[in-house]
Amino acid sequence: MSWDHRFLEYEFGLGHPFTERSRRLAVSLLLAAGFFAPTEGGRSLKAECPLATREELLRFHAPAYLDELEEVSASGERRFLDSGDTPSFPGCYEAAARIAGATIEAGRAVLAAPALHALQPSGGLHHAASARASGFCILNDVACAIADALAKGVDRVAYVDLDVHHGDGVMYGFYDEGRVLDLDVHQDGRTLWPGTGDTSETGTGDGAGLKVNVPLSPGADDRALLRTVDAVFLPRLRAFHPRLIVLQTGVDGCRGDPLAALEYSVGGYRVAVGLVHRVAHEVGASLLETGGGGYVAANVSRALAGAAAELAGGSWRTSTTGTVPADWQADFTGVTGERAPSGWIEGRLPEVPTQADSRTERLLARVKAA
Repeated sequence: MSWDHRFLEYEFGLGHPFTERSRRLAVSLLLAAGFFAPTEGGRSLKAECPLATREELLRFHAPAYLDELEEVSASGERRFLDSGDTPSFPGCYEAAARIAGATIEAGRAVLAAPALHALQPSGGLHHAASARASGFCILNDVACAIADALAKGVDRVAYVDLDVHHGDGVMYGFYDEGRVLDLDVHQDGRTLWPGTGDTSETGTGDGAGLKVNVPLSPGADDRALLRTVDAVFLPRLRAFHPRLIVLQTGVDGCRGDPLAALEYSVGGYRVAVGLVHRVAHEVGASLLETGGGGYVAANVSRALAGAAAELAGGSWRTSTTGTVPADWQADFTGVTGERAPSGWIEGRLPEVPTQADSRTERLLARVKAA
């Protein structure tokens, strides 16, 4: 797992909805639970992460855009890098490049040792395009990690996106790429920014048929999420047989998130991660998981910590469904000023359904037929 305290420098300022502090709380929850204790062999927390080099960033991003970012970062000029969601700040290039560097490094690590899995909770900044920032994302760390794997000869990469917002930067960045399978479940773009990710968007050229979008209606819940992953994504992953799976775990699909209108639970995210984890073992794929969106600290911290427990498997999956440690609750309140949640999840982990609601079933039938 990667957590460099300098990830907190990716900060847009007071009042902006995106903050890495909630991702830091995921790490502190795992630390409080003893996840990285010496007796828990094989798990490590990498606390020093490199900046992505210009060469690494150029595998996805345009040189003129990187020049612009370096200039505005060094000058300290404050202006929007997109249409109004993503402001610059002093050191913004370095802050974004450190997150990208950590994701690239984690991808290389799991490819070098496929038995390992990696979680990079500060990453998943999936909206940035090659030549522009977008949607709180200055650099697209997941796209850079995918491009890095392709450049190093990996012939099949699968990208799975659970964020409530469509992962437009990744999908369009590899829209004609036959080596990249893109599987994205999100709130319908007719009801939510960025307005993309329709079922008709399936790729072009060598990538035709390899871009799969499932736009859920507002109010869709765990049944819709888990049915999508189980009935649509897992068969496509098995057929594609990727060498690397990059799993973006944006937690803004949780009920109560202020920027969207889906009704997933923290436990639903965990089960979805577990499904992808198991198929990674089935096909022998390396697995890199990142964070993503999410604007309720209680949801983000517990979902990402729970994702780590899912990847660890064994007793960690069952022991992290009860009460959270008291010292973490104190940390949570100190960071957020909010009352801390008492449990890792609400209630029980949901079961994977054999059928969702009729609207979702009709949607999945269209997706399969596309």
